[in-house]
Amino acid sequence: MNALIKYFVDKSLFGNLLTIFVFAFGIYSAIEIKREAFPNVTYDIITVATVFSGASPEETEKLITTPLEREFKELDGIKKMTSVSVENRSSIVMQLDPDQITAEEAKADVQDIVDRFADLPEGADKPLVLALDTKMLPIIEIAVTGATTEEELRQAAKILEKEIEGLKEVARVEFNGLRDYEIKVQLDPKKMQSLHVSLEELITALKKQNISIPGGSITSASGAEEMIIRTVGDFKSIKDVEQTVIRANALSEPILVGQVAHLEMGFEPIKLRYQVRGEHAIGLTVLKKENADAITLVEKVRALVDKNKTKFSGEIKLTPINDVSYFIKRRLSVLSGNLIIGLFLVLGLLSFILPWRVAVLTALGIPFSFFGCIAIFHYFGVSLNLISVMGLIIVSGMLVDDAIVVNDNAQRYLDMGLSPKEAAAKGAQEVWLPVAASVLTTVASFAPLLFMSGIFGKFLGNIPLGVIIALAVSLFEAYFILPTHFASFIKGRSIHKESRLLKYTTNIWDNFLVIKYLSLLDWLIKRRYLVIFISVAFFFGSLLFAKYQMKFILFPPGGIEAFVINVQAPIGTPIEKMTGLIKPVEEVIENLPNNELDSFTAKIGLQQMDKADPMVRRGGEYAQIIVYLTPETGRARTSMEIADDVRKKIGLPQGLSKINFTQIGGGPPVGNPVSVGIRGGDYATIMAAALEIKNRLSSVSGVTDIRDSYYLGKREIILDVNKAEAAAAGLSVSEIGQNVRASYEGLVATTIKDLEEEIDVRVSLLGVDVEGEQSLEKLRIPNRSGNLVPVKKMANPVMSQGIASYEHEGFERQVRVMSEINTDITTAVEANKEVKKWLPEIAKKYPGLSFHFGGEDFDTQESMISLGRAFIVAVVGIAFLLILTFKNMLQPMLVLTTIPMGIVAAVWTLYLHGRPLSFLALIGVISLAGVIVNNAIVLIDFVNVARANGMDRFASIRSAAQMRIRPIFLTTATTVAGLLPTAYGIGGLDPFVVPIALTLGWGLAFGSVLTTIVLPAALSVLDDVSEFFGKVFLR
Repeated sequence: MNALIKYFVDKSLFGNLLTIFVFAFGIYSAIEIKREAFPNVTYDIITVATVFSGASPEETEKLITTPLEREFKELDGIKKMTSVSVENRSSIVMQLDPDQITAEEAKADVQDIVDRFADLPEGADKPLVLALDTKMLPIIEIAVTGATTEEELRQAAKILEKEIEGLKEVARVEFNGLRDYEIKVQLDPKKMQSLHVSLEELITALKKQNISIPGGSITSASGAEEMIIRTVGDFKSIKDVEQTVIRANALSEPILVGQVAHLEMGFEPIKLRYQVRGEHAIGLTVLKKENADAITLVEKVRALVDKNKTKFSGEIKLTPINDVSYFIKRRLSVLSGNLIIGLFLVLGLLSFILPWRVAVLTALGIPFSFFGCIAIFHYFGVSLNLISVMGLIIVSGMLVDDAIVVNDNAQRYLDMGLSPKEAAAKGAQEVWLPVAASVLTTVASFAPLLFMSGIFGKFLGNIPLGVIIALAVSLFEAYFILPTHFASFIKGRSIHKESRLLKYTTNIWDNFLVIKYLSLLDWLIKRRYLVIFISVAFFFGSLLFAKYQMKFILFPPGGIEAFVINVQAPIGTPIEKMTGLIKPVEEVIENLPNNELDSFTAKIGLQQMDKADPMVRRGGEYAQIIVYLTPETGRARTSMEIADDVRKKIGLPQGLSKINFTQIGGGPPVGNPVSVGIRGGDYATIMAAALEIKNRLSSVSGVTDIRDSYYLGKREIILDVNKAEAAAAGLSVSEIGQNVRASYEGLVATTIKDLEEEIDVRVSLLGVDVEGEQSLEKLRIPNRSGNLVPVKKMANPVMSQGIASYEHEGFERQVRVMSEINTDITTAVEANKEVKKWLPEIAKKYPGLSFHFGGEDFDTQESMISLGRAFIVAVVGIAFLLILTFKNMLQPMLVLTTIPMGIVAAVWTLYLHGRPLSFLALIGVISLAGVIVNNAIVLIDFVNVARANGMDRFASIRSAAQMRIRPIFLTTATTVAGLLPTAYGIGGLDPFVVPIALTLGWGLAFGSVLTTIVLPAALSVLDDVSEFFGKVFLR
């Protein structure tokens, strides 16, 4: 290493050219690198969705969900399986154990089972298997609104879709609220009877004649050409459907569909209504390709929107909403703003202690390391995203620590009379080992975070990646580039004449601060046992204080700029009626101040948090309103305060049965703050237990929006078919079912596929009175001969009411009791702790049921276990490096005692700032462990050098403290200076990053003060122990 350092010092031109190359390639990479919201993450979740149109929840559970679950039970690597069976749809979600199976392998295994599944009922679509990941994420949504017809809105949306999908960065565009066209074939029962046409033969004719069959190939007579044969009969237009031959009559004349039906083009039945700020809308959600730049894509989409605003009529408005690129730009702004501010702060601090040229060369390590890191990111395909940028923000203050130690030592040799070249080489060579150990201990504290399990670990893995790469570049710069610059640009001892300020600050530092510190050190060493006792007591006292007085919130609500309102009306409410029922809710939201409300959307007919949410609810009685707020920095109230205000003003409007609020978290996806799953076979018993839990939960302070996942379904009219009567009438049970469905909902007989879109052909009976349950009494349906037969003659209608959804977990039926919390009053940890106190009492009353905690409580336990492992691995890794550095066992243990000092400082920092303990704050604590030991490493290393040169135990401690107090102060001050702009939003505020910046910044500041006070006393105690027991343990 010494020879390599000397080579770079001697070949200064090479080092200077390398610097120019790194800056040039870094700037190029910063321009070209992909920017996106989140890193590409596989969720380790497989979903299986099956559409079964017209099926009740019970039928879906019985015929699809349960049989598929039995098949999936044989799979290895499934950590948890949940499912929901609702009207028309089955959803199965499998969470994987990534240690046993990858998402790709699991998807292939599940697909194999689905492909060979033979029990799929007639009418059910083939199950769709998906592995969830972040490769194609929504990046922006465009709302098309206006006081015009649905047809015009649709045309505008389709034009915009075509233009957006023409952008190379776009994967696809998904619609909200866009209804597909369909051809309505409305059958006249009387004409069917006169021509003796049955419903079944008409549907069969439509299916069989809308077809294109390849016939192979044929060689021409000359043998010179091969031609393809195709039999074509697929429909191209509504006229083709009208001219379809059902069959020939007795006179061999064709009976056409148009002879028994009226045909028209229209829209499919409404399943979802979409609104933006109370206006009917069609939403276009833009999904980017995996390798596309999010910010560039959004700029292009916005440009298209601006261009099309003038193209469409004045009635049509195009409004961008939910722009995810805003968050990316905000975090990049925080990075660049705080980088510039931090650079000037670091330069200012260094200028007080070091000659200005040395200070500039030292500060140059920050942009060098950043550009080097971004260049490496770009080369290996790592994006700048909300997570990786967080890592760069965290490391920004650490990037000159190694340079300070090297330059400070080089300056010391320069002051002793060596030439700049000699001082640069000797200064770097002397400290390369402790500097390497310091950087490696920081790497050791971050590296375990790369291997954290679960979705949190996958999302946050880019944080340590950025830190480690930036530190590696910084270490390279400190070893090789910095000595080169020192030798090239420093002109010898005359440098001191260049700065009166430096002389003044040096005089204060050397003749006042250092002397005062050494006096304090002498006093502390004399009372070293008292110092150690107070330190230990303070550490354990702080831990107890944190445990009993501080809150733990997995991801605090800071930075949340949206919340969700889920609204429910009585079962069976049509979408049209629900649209009116939610108007009072929309009016309250619309009246929020302009500096708080950005926009809001409403989906009527659907409640679903995300694509992985198995608890999706569909039907006119459900609505979901998402309220998008302005940036938190521009408003006085938090998202939770605004939501509480809206909740109070809304109350429960007439006609609605339930309203609950959910905050959209700022971190990776987590479950409900409180979630208790109750499993068993008897719903009556389950609901009795659920009611008791809800009643007890309502008395827990701070718990809000208590609800359960059990909902009664729509009332059902079950036709109990008399098979003998049906057979006598010339109908089967299947034919009766098809005719009844055609009478009320209509049957999709076939689909016309063209280049633009697919158009269903829906067959229904014309002139049938379908209003009211009594209409079945009057309903007459055609049999195979076309004769009309009263349904009541063959089937007895029975009224019943089922369940809206059947939820399974662990292959058992389950009902969940859930709630939200007000984090100003309580936390998820505290609320779940209260539940765990009295839940066993309820469990004793219901021995046939089992109770399971999920949601945030499960996520917290999983994340804390993972964090605990990461912390242990970090400490063991640091200890291993220290043992290699010091070549003994006791001194490394002494260095590790600085970690509790940092923990104490972090705890009190959070408390004094009014912030809770959180997942990100604990990541800051783990990171702090590797940073705070650096000062101790350098200090003890100099003690060892002094003792090797013959100094006694007390003099060596004093000498090392005197020599290293300046670099300790500088490395600490520069790291803190790099972090505090982020912590306080000086260069731009990003609330999500604040807990790490505060914990790491102030934790290091106060921890370093404690280190310079306590460590010398502890080292002296260790000397006492060594003298008492001899030098056995140091051999």
